[in-house]
Amino acid sequence: MSRSERNAGSARRSGGRCLRAAIAVLFAVLFPASPAAAHDGCLEVTVVVDFGTLATEPATGCAADPANGLDALAQAGFAVTEVASIRGMVCRIDDLPESDCGAAPPAKEYWSYWRANADDETWSYSPVGGGDARPDAGDVEGWVFGDGSTAPAITPVEAAESTEGHGPGEQTERSFTWVVAVVAIAAVAALAIWRMRRDRRA
Repeated sequence: MSRSERNAGSARRSGGRCLRAAIAVLFAVLFPASPAAAHDGCLEVTVVVDFGTLATEPATGCAADPANGLDALAQAGFAVTEVASIRGMVCRIDDLPESDCGAAPPAKEYWSYWRANADDETWSYSPVGGGDARPDAGDVEGWVFGDGSTAPAITPVEAAESTEGHGPGEQTERSFTWVVAVVAIAAVAALAIWRMRRDRRA
């Protein structure tokens, strides 16, 4: 076997090792050893919106370090429209109900605001509005459209558990994971090219 053939074989073997290393790095980054422990429900503020007669099922989301209850709603992915004449009063969530939002909604058809801890089984009607509330990590925020007498249809525990994989915190985590994976693969590929060129020159 000539020297050039030996160098070519060595370059192929080196490239193969680098490719296998790149695949191993990709799996290590995208599929950690204990994925269940890495994200168990919403680690920040859970938000649940019960649309009452306006929609069939409650929706949930996760908010990362919101400034207040209204900010938590927005961070969790819900569109919020306040009453024009009353600062901090919610008129519409995700454009429901249909209203011009000029004046306060009627007492039997408004968005009531509820709060709890993530391990609670029951809700408490909030004594303050969403604009004045200061939710902390582990809190659960609930909004219900109706006459204010009924809490969200799902418990705080169920709401917190249902937000796994949702919300900006999880999206940011996934985006960062992909960035790390791409950078790692690019680095390994560059190393493989360098070794192949070095072996050819040898």
